[in-house]
Amino acid sequence: MADPSIDDLKALADTRAADAQYLLAGGRHSAAYYLAGYAIECGLKAVIAHSFRAGVIPSKRFVDKVYTHNLSELLSLAGLKGQLDADSDQSADLRAAWAIVSSWNEASRYELIDPFGATAMVEAVTNAQYGMMQWLRRHW
Repeated sequence: MADPSIDDLKALADTRAADAQYLLAGGRHSAAYYLAGYAIECGLKAVIAHSFRAGVIPSKRFVDKVYTHNLSELLSLAGLKGQLDADSDQSADLRAAWAIVSSWNEASRYELIDPFGATAMVEAVTNAQYGMMQWLRRHW
């Protein structure tokens, strides 16, 4: 999928989050951790994709910035940093979830993650009440 659509990115985000839960249950901690973070990357990129307008060429600088794996940068590019800050002021659980999730980076695919770290990440991403996927879906 060379040029994923908004719907593709949403489906990838949901699928990778489910994959992370499955892998965690199977004891595949490092892979679960990595895919949980990747789910958030895809979800944020789905939000960013909404900012592109048909018939308008976006600035090259903005497009180049989208090709990052840094979740904090993607959150800002998605225009959601202020919203997350406000929502985090109302929910310590959401604030804690973002603190865990925002520490993810693509280099984690080369790391061995312990069961505690993987469980914390997958929970921070998938929890039905305060997980980052739940929060992102409200902004799609």
